[in-house]
Amino acid sequence: MKNSGLKNEAQVAKIFVSGSDALPQTNDTGVRLFKESDLTDGIISGKLIRPNYNTKELKKSVDTTIFELLPNNAPLGPPMVLRSIYEDALKRIDELNALLERLNTTIGEKEATIAELQSKVEELQILLENEQLKANIASQQSEIANKQIGETTIDLQNAIQNSINEAIARVSLTARVEALLQENESLREQLFGLAAQTAEGAISGADNGFTVKVNNGDGDAGQLTSDLYAKCSAKDAGSRKMTNTLEVSNVTTDNKITNIEFVFDGEPKWFTVKAGASSIEPETSETYECNFDNEVIGTSKKKGIQPRRRTIGWKGKGQNHTGLALKVKVTFADATTDEVNLKTDLRKNRKS
Repeated sequence: MKNSGLKNEAQVAKIFVSGSDALPQTNDTGVRLFKESDLTDGIISGKLIRPNYNTKELKKSVDTTIFELLPNNAPLGPPMVLRSIYEDALKRIDELNALLERLNTTIGEKEATIAELQSKVEELQILLENEQLKANIASQQSEIANKQIGETTIDLQNAIQNSINEAIARVSLTARVEALLQENESLREQLFGLAAQTAEGAISGADNGFTVKVNNGDGDAGQLTSDLYAKCSAKDAGSRKMTNTLEVSNVTTDNKITNIEFVFDGEPKWFTVKAGASSIEPETSETYECNFDNEVIGTSKKKGIQPRRRTIGWKGKGQNHTGLALKVKVTFADATTDEVNLKTDLRKNRKS
């Protein structure tokens, strides 16, 4: 037997793949003609329909529930509330919606305000940046100015210090000049006082701070070269008296003489200086008396220095005794010292 129709496994395989397209085409009248020699013939095609039933709806069409013997209960409806509550809720919803609209309006206004403020903030930010830039520039200028001020201050301080130093120097020089003028005046006064004293025959010390004027008595012409001189004789031993005085003058204007010494040097020490004032004020004088030392000169004709009487005749001729010197030494208040040396001459004759 020939395997034709659906027994042709190869044809069936093509049908599984291509469906009705695997079959021979129909003619113009829509009929497929079969040929006995064609093993693919003997197969026709048609639409395959599988009914789809809705089981749930089918159950509804069949009365399978028994309810005649069950009590009549009201069917359960959807959850509901009282109309008054519902109306209150609607009213509350309307109020909330109105509030929401107002809030939305307020939010819009606030957002507009925020936008405006943000714009102002941006403007202020720009202004702030400009001000910060100005501040930075001002700070830099301030630093430069401070540096310049510091340099100027240093220069000014140096100038002030120099001015102060110059002023101090001027004041010092002025004070020095005044001191020199005062000293000059003092020296002038001292000089004039010294000149006046020396003009009267006084002898000044080495520092010209004081003078000694010798007021001599009678003397011979040969004695006039001595500073202090006197004359006596062996005959007047009981009545001789020395009239010489020493006038010591402090010719300074501000330096007190605090001590006076009379120092003898040499032989014979034929006179003494009577004690007197121990100090002398500036621009004042003190006078000291001189006395014969008769123990040295001779208390009688036959005693003392030559000439002196012997039992027969004289020992020595009339002569000048010049070996004695007198030093007048003074100490001033400033601890300085000065002195005057006096040459002395005693003329002793046999007779007056």
